[in-house]
Amino acid sequence: MSIRETGRRLRLRRTGLIPPDTRVRHYDELSEEAQVLVRELAGRPETAPETGELDDGDVVKFTDYYQVRTR
Repeated sequence: MSIRETGRRLRLRRTGLIPPDTRVRHYDELSEEAQVLVRELAGRPETAPETGELDDGDVVKFTDYYQVRTR
């Protein structure tokens, strides 16, 4: 999926607590565009345009576990 223009912003926050009902996405299963976004945002206090692939509350397993937050 590609970046969609929703006006919402996405950020990643490192997390150690993953509730059992949380969708966990593995980095290597993401599209190339989403992988670039994860690499750019992981561990940084920055935001980027929301993607159609990652939803608020999802967790991405990259170098650590990162929770997706949108606003």
